[in-house]
Amino acid sequence: MIIAAAAYTPQWHLTWAALETKLDGWVGQAKAAGADLAVFPEYAGIEAALIGAPQNDPGPFAWRDAMVARAGDWVALHRALAQRHQITLLAGSLAQEAEGAMRNVAHLCLPDGATGAQPKIIPTPYERSEMQIAASTDLRLFETPLGKIGVLICYDSEFPLLARHLVRAGADMILVPSCTEFPAGQTRVRQSARARAIEGQCLIVQAPLVGAVPGCEVVDTNTGRAALFCPPDYGLPPDGIIAQGETDVPGWTIADVDPTRIAQARTSGQVGNFADWDGQDGVRVALTPL
Repeated sequence: MIIAAAAYTPQWHLTWAALETKLDGWVGQAKAAGADLAVFPEYAGIEAALIGAPQNDPGPFAWRDAMVARAGDWVALHRALAQRHQITLLAGSLAQEAEGAMRNVAHLCLPDGATGAQPKIIPTPYERSEMQIAASTDLRLFETPLGKIGVLICYDSEFPLLARHLVRAGADMILVPSCTEFPAGQTRVRQSARARAIEGQCLIVQAPLVGAVPGCEVVDTNTGRAALFCPPDYGLPPDGIIAQGETDVPGWTIADVDPTRIAQARTSGQVGNFADWDGQDGVRVALTPL
């Protein structure tokens, strides 16, 4: 299976047709490289609201509402792209009204036109306070022709139990679309993604937002490095990095991977992180005075 992870910069477009042309080019490029799955970043969907000439920044609430207004069009566009190019797409997430609240949602679009939505489970403090993005408790595992796919949106990847729920349910891979403003945030997400690959002994794909978007506070500056991670084990890269792009350089990072082979480490690896996870449950910490 060939997987493409995008380091992607949203930009202003004078018309919706210009946005469609840009994304068609990106997806076409991934397909031309043989990709079966292409992953776009968190909040790449704000591009649906960047139509017209740049203007004074209206603030995070206004950007949230602008994304919500175009969410249906954004999903329909990616559904059409997935069908046109016969590729599975994780569309860049965006704010959307779902489950009776405003949430940050990523959509998985299949070549046959089917779509599934994964809301962010744990919004960041900025999302909660500045955008009033609500948390979700609905963690989903998508059963697709490419395997069982889970999605942890950016900050969600920093919580081991969320990934644990997915790998226990049989996830072959976990996609991590991310959006981080500073190098510290990118480091947290990147290192968390690598840790999740070790703990779950599975494939993790990170796709970051990069670059600057003038006049848009929500994504005014972004840093990241696309990568595919695995557990360091027999027959796998000893550093756990299957492929990675350059920091802050837009483009696709593409690799040919076999998620099933990666998951074989769960039963025949040097260590048994996946199998031994439950061994932590009965451990007690005793404070012993010296």
